[in-house]
Amino acid sequence: MTSSLFETTIGAFEERMALRRKMLSVTGIMLPKRRIPQDVEDEIRDSIINCYECKSGDTCATWLATAADGVPPPEFCPNRDSILRLKADGYSMEPGV
Repeated sequence: MTSSLFETTIGAFEERMALRRKMLSVTGIMLPKRRIPQDVEDEIRDSIINCYECKSGDTCATWLATAADGVPPPEFCPNRDSILRLKADGYSMEPGV
């Protein structure tokens, strides 16, 4: 049975979003479940697009498989600056960081 382009695209998107969620978790980011400022919302939206379009999916999965919790994102991550900015702005799982 062959899958449609739509199913393949949805599958690829879901795979990338799983990597994104794990990257945010490993790097210590906790996004609020409440209303957030527009600039943070924009940054989060951009991170979804960046992750989906990233060409380093296999490298990312390998890095995430061995990364310790709380480490900064790797240099190859297109969301590195956003993750570091979110952490600096207090969207962190670590108290006081």
